[in-house]
Amino acid sequence: MKKTILFVCTGNTCRSPMAEALCKRMLKKKGLVSEYECSSAGVYAFEGDSASYEAISVLKKSGIDISRHYAKVLDLDMIRNSYIILTMTRDHKRMILDVFPEAADKLYTLKEYAEYDRDDWDISDPFGLDENAYFACMSEIENAILKILDKL
Repeated sequence: MKKTILFVCTGNTCRSPMAEALCKRMLKKKGLVSEYECSSAGVYAFEGDSASYEAISVLKKSGIDISRHYAKVLDLDMIRNSYIILTMTRDHKRMILDVFPEAADKLYTLKEYAEYDRDDWDISDPFGLDENAYFACMSEIENAILKILDKL
């Protein structure tokens, strides 16, 4: 059975779907798709929302199509079925621990798990900003995932 890497942000329309898509591509390149799969959700998502236009556009320029992504609300089944849960910020991590304390042993911020310095554990939300902010966010996420895949 594959181990699920779950990425979590606020609305599941920007950061976590970008992380999911980038991770899927990297897992494929590293030949790890038989061992791992990726998913994403939001702590305050509106079920069924599409990915933001800018997230779709930025990833498309990198050869990834997330136009069929639809937001999901984080739930207990996702928590239970995940091998590891990677949040975009410390606040997301705290929110999850408040509601799902059983997630504690597999819950990290993305940058925490990638072993960044503690003062650099949050990935800023690009929602409402221009494509340059989305490109910067995508690069930040991609670099962290690269470090993580080297650990797996």
